[in-house]
Amino acid sequence: MSSSPDQIKEELLHIEIAVELDQGKSTNEVAEKFGIKLLVVKAIAKIIGADQPQTKTVKSRRFSEAEREVLVGRIEAGETVEDIGAEAGVTENTLRRWCKLRGITPPRILEQISLAEQREIRELLEEQVWQDIAQAYNVSRDAIEELKEPAHRQLDTETLSYLFELLREQPAAASKKLCGIAKEAGLDIPENAVSSYRKRLKSLNII
Repeated sequence: MSSSPDQIKEELLHIEIAVELDQGKSTNEVAEKFGIKLLVVKAIAKIIGADQPQTKTVKSRRFSEAEREVLVGRIEAGETVEDIGAEAGVTENTLRRWCKLRGITPPRILEQISLAEQREIRELLEEQVWQDIAQAYNVSRDAIEELKEPAHRQLDTETLSYLFELLREQPAAASKKLCGIAKEAGLDIPENAVSSYRKRLKSLNII
C-alpha cells in the first residue's frame, strides 16, 4: 500500500527535524525553526534518543555565577528542569538546588497538576495569554503546550459529530442544557468542551 503525499511530506519533515536534533540543536530551537509544536519535536527527540544527555561528551565543570543565573532564569521563565539539565549537562538535583538558593520554585509539569487545575487552565487559555497563566499556576511551558488543546479536542469522533449537529440545531442554547441533552443520548460531554467547540464553530461562521 503506497503512502499518501501528506504522509510522505510528514515523514520528510520528521527526518529534517531528526537531523537538526542530531546536530545538537535544542528542541525549542527546532520547534521555532519549523513552526511546529514543541511536543512533536520532543516526541521525535525521544524516538532517536536526542532527549538523553550525552554523558560521554559532557565534561564535569564548574558553572560561573552568571551561567547559573541564566539557567535558573530559563527555569523561572517556564522551561523544565529536565530539559535544561539535559541541554546543559547538569543534574536535575543540582538545578533544583540552584533554584532553591535563589528562592525559585521550578514550574510544575503536567503530571503534577490536578485535574481540577487542568480544567481551569484550559478555560483560561481561551481568554488570557499563556505566560500569565503559567506564572499564576506555576506550571511549565511544556505543560501549557499540552493543555493548550481546546477541550473539544478531547472528544472522540462520534461525540464530536453529535455535538456538531446539536450546536447547529441549537446554537444559542446554554452549554449546561446541551450537556443534559447529550447525557440523555448516552454521551457525557463536559461543559467546557461545548463552550470551546461553540467558539470554534462561530469563528468558522458555521453557527
